[in-house]
Amino acid sequence: MSKTPAAGSRAAQYRRILRENPPMYRAVQNTPPPPRGDTAGVVCRYVLAPALGGFVRWLVHAALKSGKQRLYFLARDGYFFYYAARIYCKIQGLPLDCRYLYGSRYALRVPLFHRDREAALDFICRDGLHVTPARLLGRAGLDDEDCRQVLTRLGLPYAAEERIPPPVLPTFRRALRDCGAFWEAADRRSRQALPGLAGYLRQEGLLEDVPCALVDSGWTGSMQKSLGDALSLLGRSERPEGYYWGLYELPAGVRRADYHCYYFPPEGRLREKALFNNCLFEAVFTAPHGMTVGYREAGGACLPVLGPAEEAACAFAERLEPLLLGYIRQLAEAPGTRSFAADRETIGRLLGLFMASPTRREAEAFGRLPFSDDVLADAAGSGVLAAPLTERELTAGHLFPRLLAAAGLREGGPESAWYEGSAVRAGRRAARHLRQYRLYQYARHLRAQRTARRAARQAPPR
Repeated sequence: MSKTPAAGSRAAQYRRILRENPPMYRAVQNTPPPPRGDTAGVVCRYVLAPALGGFVRWLVHAALKSGKQRLYFLARDGYFFYYAARIYCKIQGLPLDCRYLYGSRYALRVPLFHRDREAALDFICRDGLHVTPARLLGRAGLDDEDCRQVLTRLGLPYAAEERIPPPVLPTFRRALRDCGAFWEAADRRSRQALPGLAGYLRQEGLLEDVPCALVDSGWTGSMQKSLGDALSLLGRSERPEGYYWGLYELPAGVRRADYHCYYFPPEGRLREKALFNNCLFEAVFTAPHGMTVGYREAGGACLPVLGPAEEAACAFAERLEPLLLGYIRQLAEAPGTRSFAADRETIGRLLGLFMASPTRREAEAFGRLPFSDDVLADAAGSGVLAAPLTERELTAGHLFPRLLAAAGLREGGPESAWYEGSAVRAGRRAARHLRQYRLYQYARHLRAQRTARRAARQAPPR
């Protein structure tokens, strides 16, 4: 790779790949072309729409084959999955009840904090792109006054909005574990939140005796485990199953057979993982509404309470919606059957180009999207997907992580949720940075898989 690809050649590259999959190519060709110069529209037509269609086609057939009658699509990553599945099932006449479930890691976990304090600390003290004391305490549901009191009791040398270096997080966790004021506030907030969650889950039919499963983008499968814990508390004996775009790992203590993956599972598919960016995926396939922060009763119903939404992200989702769903209609109406493996291979080649080797126009169009990796993904806490990085920061992105990870550290400077986009936006030596980062990604995922295999061998039999 001597240089990053030119924008003019990229659409032609996408078309060449799609022509090798005639059914997928026909569906694309039957959708209206985007206006000239609309980079996001080109990517949506040739890459994102086929990716969405491939996943949904696999999802509904896999769910029906296993006897599922109902699918719950988890907000917000499941928004486009939900509407696409409804269209596909209606046109194909498939007997699946598709429902959109408002929830978030925060809305599901806070009501359970008072029942498992160690799990609560795991959730609260997880790392992220920009972790501060106020953000950590916000993950526990504490309001501003509680935060001030707890920070005063903790006495740690960090201001409320000052970034906490990753190596200090264990110290913060130990301080929280021993802080009575923190647990008094966290337990109170948790007990207040539980009735709302319980009422909403009952209302949405999750305690009914109907074969069902969850649908989400994936990555760690923690939402499925959290929802299973909540449903178990409410009397459901059977743990829910889940269907995912991909999973890098699984929560501890779960049954592997309950987690179904389309694009990559925790085991294997190294190339797919190395050329994939889950943050970019989330930034594109997201709902035009805010995060679920809780539930309230109104008029005899339990309604979700939504946090603030990022206007730019909502506008982008609303712009892509007719393009994505128009493709799904064409896909559902196309006659004949196709191999899921063949579709997945085509989608992988398209995504690899876009995600791991974007053009300058693609990096600019998608890299400026707002993004937050925090469990409190509010509008105020968002940065951009492909943050501007200096030459030194770009080099640290593919060289230093291997050295720092071995020491249990991580550089505290700026980071990018989509490194490849940042490298191309920077311009200088982009091809070199992309090449080096790709090698780093292969090494990182290979190391993670080896670690997981060792842990599985050492785990006691269940």
